[in-house]
Amino acid sequence: MKVLVTRASVAMGDDVDAPHESTWEFHVDVTIGEVLARVMRDRYLATITGGRATWVVRASGGAALAVVAQQWKEPRLLAGGHADLAALVAADGAVGLHFDYLAQTDPEGVYDRLRESEEAAGA
Repeated sequence: MKVLVTRASVAMGDDVDAPHESTWEFHVDVTIGEVLARVMRDRYLATITGGRATWVVRASGGAALAVVAQQWKEPRLLAGGHADLAALVAADGAVGLHFDYLAQTDPEGVYDRLRESEEAAGA
């Protein structure tokens, strides 16, 4: 399965390569958590001086799937992040994931707000 990953820029100099597109191949039964673990392990995300960066992972349709933080060892999945990755396949046969950069915003607070929003929406 092809997974097309893009991310927001973290600084003006980083804009040169935006949207930082990268494609990975995975076995068809891979989970979203496994994809995100590989993204982190391969150091796809920009590292920030000071060691604190927060990212929200979104599916192509905009649904938040997880929160990733430079200071965390693992991504924290939201309800949408527990879905079957195959359900996110687009018409072109690939899964699209985008990482929104939230600067040094507290990742715990971001995760809690997104989780509360999901609960309020009945996710």
